[in-house]
Amino acid sequence: MNRFHAGLLETAAGPGIGAIADLADLMLKARDAGLSEDEKFRFSELFNWATQNTPFVNLYYVRPALDFLFMNSLREVLSPGAYRREEHRRRQQFNQQRWTPKPLDPFGGFR
Repeated sequence: MNRFHAGLLETAAGPGIGAIADLADLMLKARDAGLSEDEKFRFSELFNWATQNTPFVNLYYVRPALDFLFMNSLREVLSPGAYRREEHRRRQQFNQQRWTPKPLDPFGGFR
């Protein structure tokens, strides 16, 4: 395992193979969740994988706009309470608070 928790294959083969291996792990996790009640699968994990592997999404001038206009609302729908948990973690770990308005409510208007 390397510092990013990737195995020997992902480290040796590069980031493309690593991303495919991560997707395969997510699919196996979803399959296991369908077969067993003990396993949990969250669609937010798949959303995070897709966000990390979409070209041009992480550009410094694109990501803040996407987060504010679209992705924060989608995260809140996929994992209720995500905004509140993020704010709490930001206050606890970094003693920071948001200086922009709260993200848009997925069903219209501000929260």
